[in-house]
Formats: sequence, C-alpha cells, structure tokens
Amino acid sequence: MLIKRGDSTFDKILAHYIDPEHFPLSDTNTDILNRLNEVFALRLNHFSPRQIVTKWEKEKGISQAQAYNDIRNSEKLFGNILKADVEGSRVIWMENTRDFLKRCVQKGDRSNESKALKMLAEYGELANKDNPEFNPEKFENMEIHVNVNKEVQNRLLEMLSGGSVDLNNLNVTDIEFEELKPDEEDDQ
Repeated sequence: MLIKRGDSTFDKILAHYIDPEHFPLSDTNTDILNRLNEVFALRLNHFSPRQIVTKWEKEKGISQAQAYNDIRNSEKLFGNILKADVEGSRVIWMENTRDFLKRCVQKGDRSNESKALKMLAEYGELANKDNPEFNPEKFENMEIHVNVNKEVQNRLLEMLSGGSVDLNNLNVTDIEFEELKPDEEDDQ
C-alpha cells in the first residue's frame, strides 16, 4: 500500500493498520484511530450508534457528524458488528441443530430427526424459496409431438440416416393454427 498526497485520513489509518512500521501516524491521526478502536469496543458492548454519538458529544465535545463519520469508518476498518453478530448466532444455531440431529440418530428418534433435518434446511438457507434461478418446470418430463406430412418425414429420415437432402424444392404449405391459452382456473 502506498500513501499518496491527497489520501484521506482513513486511507492513512488503513495503511498504518496494515503496516505500522512503514506508515507512522501523526498525533491527530492516532487520536482518530483511538476513536475508531473505541467505536469497535463500544459496539461489541451493544452500544447503538446513537448512544455513541450522545456519549461523545457530552464527554469529548465531538460533533454528531464527526461521530457518525467515525462510526462509519470503524465499520469499514473492522466490519459491522451487527452483521457479524447475526451470522455468528446463525452458525451457533446450526451447530446446536447438528448436535440435536446427532443425538436423535443415536437414539433412533426418527420423528425428532426429521424435525432437526427440517431446521437445518430452513436455517441453513438450504430451503430458500426465493431462489430466482430455480425453475421447477425445467424438471417436468414433457412429451413433444411434431406433426409433419409424409414427404417431409421421409426427407428427415433420409437426413438422419446420413444422406444429404435438398429441402429447397420441398412442397411446404402454411397451415392455420390456434394459440391455446391457459384456463383461468390454472392461474389461481
């Protein structure tokens, strides 16, 4: 990482955080880094951003805008505690569910075993119903019928058997067709 002229304070702090020997901080930037560390510690102790702002306005005389900037920069540097907390809780829940499943299998409790598997699928996001990529119609076995007259059928069979066929002088006529619309009952 290289510090250039015009880099923000956050860029300088990030460079220092990665390699403190090559990128020393000024006293002002050290104070800002200490505030970012304090934000992280307060967030770990379940302080809301609003509580941090109020605390710093009273204790340090820092403006609301600066306090919110410090909170944002702390989250950029250390990550968002709430997102990590939610993900961590989900992982702990999944491990407890796996332990529950293991005990059910050992005891031969099929009823609770199926409940544990259902919880694993649900909370492990394996049963995600909002997956836009999943299309169950692709898995249906649909029969496709194509009707062609005898002359076209013979030429196609000739082609499939490895011969070459001239389709240019084939007598083809267009036929009228009716587009079938799904019943209104199917949509409901």
